[in-house]
Amino acid sequence: MKISEFILLDDNKKYLYLTVLFLMFFTSILILLFYFEKHNVENFTSLLKEKLAYESVLTLSKIFSTKDLTISFVKEKKTFFVSAEFDFEGRKVYVIKDLTFEVIVLSVLSLIFFLFLMGIITFKRKEIIKKVKIISEDLAKIEGNLKYFQNYLEYNPIVKKMKVEELESLKESVNYLQEIIVRNERELLDSIDEVVKTKKDLEDINTFLTSAYEILANVNPKDRIEDVAQYILEELIDIFKDVNAGSIILKQNNKFKYFAQVGYTDKLKEIEFCCENDVIAIQFEGYVSGDVIKNKNNEVFDEVFKEVGSEKIKSTYVIPIYVEQEKVGSICLDSFVNDKLKIPEYVNIFGKIFGNFLILKVYENSYKKMFFEILKMFVESVDKRVGKIHSRNVANLSKKLAKVFGVDEMKTWEAAMLHDIGKVFLSDRILKKPGRLTNAEKVQIQNHVKIGYEILNRFEFLKDISKIVLYHHERCDGKGIFGLKCEEIPLESRIILVVDAYFTMKNKGFDDFTIFDELYKDVENGKLDRKVVEELEKIVRRKKDE
Repeated sequence: MKISEFILLDDNKKYLYLTVLFLMFFTSILILLFYFEKHNVENFTSLLKEKLAYESVLTLSKIFSTKDLTISFVKEKKTFFVSAEFDFEGRKVYVIKDLTFEVIVLSVLSLIFFLFLMGIITFKRKEIIKKVKIISEDLAKIEGNLKYFQNYLEYNPIVKKMKVEELESLKESVNYLQEIIVRNERELLDSIDEVVKTKKDLEDINTFLTSAYEILANVNPKDRIEDVAQYILEELIDIFKDVNAGSIILKQNNKFKYFAQVGYTDKLKEIEFCCENDVIAIQFEGYVSGDVIKNKNNEVFDEVFKEVGSEKIKSTYVIPIYVEQEKVGSICLDSFVNDKLKIPEYVNIFGKIFGNFLILKVYENSYKKMFFEILKMFVESVDKRVGKIHSRNVANLSKKLAKVFGVDEMKTWEAAMLHDIGKVFLSDRILKKPGRLTNAEKVQIQNHVKIGYEILNRFEFLKDISKIVLYHHERCDGKGIFGLKCEEIPLESRIILVVDAYFTMKNKGFDDFTIFDELYKDVENGKLDRKVVEELEKIVRRKKDE
């Protein structure tokens, strides 16, 4: 057996083992993707079925569909998909989510990573084989020279009268051969050491991938993101020596928040950052010394960090988490005993793996958007029933006023868009009645804010705008439905009330001069906020001048 074959024999087994392990790992990620998507489609189906029960007039042809999500009476078969079904008006309705794009992206990324890893291993193997081959050739030459010298001594007896110069020359040749043997032996030992080091690195990678696979296999897709993050952090800390604590920080609603911690108090989870520059775990990647952490801590959060115990950190290793090239968080592995944690860089792959779970959570936001579009469709159906484009006009103008007053523009737009969602249950007789309403009809009209609140408050992601909708008919003098005074009413609600009144008169054919005359009368009567009316007048006049 040749020397190169002897050295690389065990690596060939490791190469095969790494391939099998990677395939198992890829399969588990694929299974988790399908499991998550199946769970999300079932949730969406339940909510869709509940929403359809509110409006019997609405036919299934109006149901909102997207590129990836299909809702139909026929179960379309796709290459990769998950589906759910329910009964509606005596027929089966199928909700189908096409996963072809996600599977292709996951497969391509996994293949690129696998080929990259195999390329590194192959390059190392070729380098070692080349060195060993050169050393083997040198040793073969040395062996030939030694045999020749041995034959020379055996079959050519040294003449007693050999000159001293010839003996000296022979001695120099022997010494030269000895130097070559020592030098080549050292090179061979260095190559063997390099092979052993490469072998150890591969074993470490194998161990880490095995641990990652075991962690992912035990994750429950139905768990909250906080529970998943806590489990992953605890398991990850157990893998590395000298890691005593850690945390996972993620971006949610444009703020950074700690979702998991080990070694600190739960007060850490109460901290929220609005600016990336305040978050050390976002600014840095890899090894970070304890001194850097202490010097970089924002003065506002310095005392809080001391309370949770972060002053004990001597060093930390930050594993970044990216979602679609955006850094959305980090896994921090902290040491209270070691000034410089020695953690291999390949652990950063774990951040990419965990990022896949976050991508699935991001998909939840797309479903939230879908639910909002369905609700918006109900509101627009009310506008169509009365023959006016009202809600969208109120939303767009309210958004402009929100920018002027420095409140959340998108939240104001959403609240204004859905401010009349409660009217979906009113009959056409009341909505289209041209004359004066009876007292009973007025009560039904007033109740639309309560009904709208009850609809929106059912959704966790709409709870904040549900209160804006609830109070959008409150008067500044406290004589409204709930008796709130001007400053107690959310500013977004006051904005929507003024814009709603503006477009109501606009739809009746009044000109702007008459409209603002009436609006200022409502200000004097204690109904509207003067500041909002004044800013609205500026916007309308500016638009006319343009």
